[in-house]
Amino acid sequence: MQLGLFARTFARPTVEEVIDAVARLHLRCVQFNFSCAGLPGLPEAIPGELADRIRGAADERRISIGALSGTFNMIHPNVRLRREGLRKLEILA
Repeated sequence: MQLGLFARTFARPTVEEVIDAVARLHLRCVQFNFSCAGLPGLPEAIPGELADRIRGAADERRISIGALSGTFNMIHPNVRLRREGLRKLEILA
């Protein structure tokens, strides 16, 4: 088991600064939220260059991305909102 935290704990202007803040605490694992990279938590799309940048920032600092945040209300009474959440969760997957 690795001790880690939510990357979103650190509000910083860039993904590199978020990962730096994690590394300063000598932690080696995060649950990543795309809001740390300037996108919504459940984005419509993830540009390849951004994914590469996130991976590079984590790799350079020896930080593992153990999980991605994909939170939405799976039991929302509005079927359209549930379907939208599932569609965006599929983008993360």
